[in-house]
Amino acid sequence: MPKSAQKRHSALSKAVNSDGRVANMDHDYEDGMIQDLQNEEEFPPLPVTPSKPPIAKKPALSQVCDDNLRSDEIVAKLAHLINTRSDALEEMVKATRGEIKDLKEKMGSIERRVEISEQSTQTCMNRIADIERYSRRWNMKVHGIPEAVKENVREEVIRICQEVLPQERDQLPFAIDVAHRLGSKRLNESRPRAVIVRFAVRRYREALWKAAKNSPFLRDHGLRFTEDLTKEDKESRQKLWPLIKKAREEGKSAYFVGGRGFIDGVEL
Repeated sequence: MPKSAQKRHSALSKAVNSDGRVANMDHDYEDGMIQDLQNEEEFPPLPVTPSKPPIAKKPALSQVCDDNLRSDEIVAKLAHLINTRSDALEEMVKATRGEIKDLKEKMGSIERRVEISEQSTQTCMNRIADIERYSRRWNMKVHGIPEAVKENVREEVIRICQEVLPQERDQLPFAIDVAHRLGSKRLNESRPRAVIVRFAVRRYREALWKAAKNSPFLRDHGLRFTEDLTKEDKESRQKLWPLIKKAREEGKSAYFVGGRGFIDGVEL
């Protein structure tokens, strides 16, 4: 009990008689004070505040050792797991590198084979084009021959060629092998189809070609001779034609030989 409370309790004891009654007081307020003192005794004493916080207990040495051992085990397990995974990944990387190397070698081999095949194919195409171009040198096209219901195209071609090259009149029936219309007849087409002529002797074809350039007979009858060109030569001529046309307008010597163009003897 606090000292202040003890003093108040002693004073109260003195104020009470042996029979339990309160002795007479000189002032009435003493009754209230005594009552307050009695009520005050009912409150418990306040706890004593310590001057310093309690000291934290340190873990025992054995517990620290156990914790360290467990931590070392965990670290060791993690390191072993990482090393195992790293070794596995390294093996996978090595295997992948080997596969990539093999694929690169295969791709290189395939590329070389494709390149060789392309070169071979291009060589074959060039040879085929040369053979086709050479075989067409025996041919010539005639444009402007009117079409008839029942016509003998070969006889009409022979007659025209005899007019263009009269000095070879007797030999032309034997020099001309085949003559026929190109393509099928189209409806509502007034322009006659061209005629392809195949010569058995090439020198007669060359002679007719030269004579046709300045032939009054062809000019008067609206006829003309053209070469039988390959698809490649036609495309080449279409590309070179603007240059040839411009050179001719300038008075230069510009002409074609097959699919090749020349201006003043210089090939384009």
